Parts: sequence; C-alpha cells; structure tokens
Amino acid sequence: MRSSLKGLSAIIFTAATLSACAVIPEEEPVVETPIVVEVPPAPTCYEVSALQRVEIPAETKTVVAISQIENPPYDPIEQRTEQEIVIKQAEVFYVIMDPETGNQTEVTNFCSDNVEVGPVGPAPGELMGGSTSG
Repeated sequence: MRSSLKGLSAIIFTAATLSACAVIPEEEPVVETPIVVEVPPAPTCYEVSALQRVEIPAETKTVVAISQIENPPYDPIEQRTEQEIVIKQAEVFYVIMDPETGNQTEVTNFCSDNVEVGPVGPAPGELMGGSTSG
C-alpha cells in the first residue's frame, strides 16, 4: 500500500505541476499601433497674401559734392550737396513660417507671375532719392 500511495502522490504531484504550467498564460507581445501623422501635400504654388514679405534695406553712404561756379568780378559761387549713394542694393523675398518650429522657409514658386523678388530699387553707384543742398 505504501508503494501505491507513493505512486499515487507522484502522479498527483506530476499532474499538479503540469496543470500549473498550463494555467499560467504566456504574455502576448504588445503590438503598438504606429502613430500616423498626415501631412498635407505642399502646394504647387503660393499666394503672396499668405506669405511674409522680407525686405533687406539697401546699404548706402553719404558723400558731399562741392560745385563751384566762376562769377567774376565777384567771388565764385560755391554749392555743397549731400548725396546718398547705394553701396548694396535692397533685396526682397517672401517666406512661409512653420507654426510649430518658427523656422522660415524662402518661397520661390508663386501663383502670380508679377511678384517682384530679388534686388530692387537703385543699383550700386546710383543715387538714393533726391539730393539735399546745404
């Protein structure tokens, strides 16, 4: 009877061990759904009204011109004129601002053909505006 009791307890222990293994569920791998960010397609052209205009002003220097007119028998007539001469021409371009990062990107594809970009105004060496007499 002792051996059958040992055999019976061995069978029960084996059954309990095997059933315990079967009861514990295996962890299923967690499948995370990827985050999909839909970015609207970039427009093929931009309206100028939706862009920010950036103007880099012209660099100028002021020079003084002195002209002298002979006026005999009196003293010569001297005239001093200050003139502003363009050293570097002004430039204009348009940008679109990224609302998330604040970065600006220059835009060159406009929906309208009559958008003025690039160097504008008087060219280098030309006078800026009118001259002033002193």
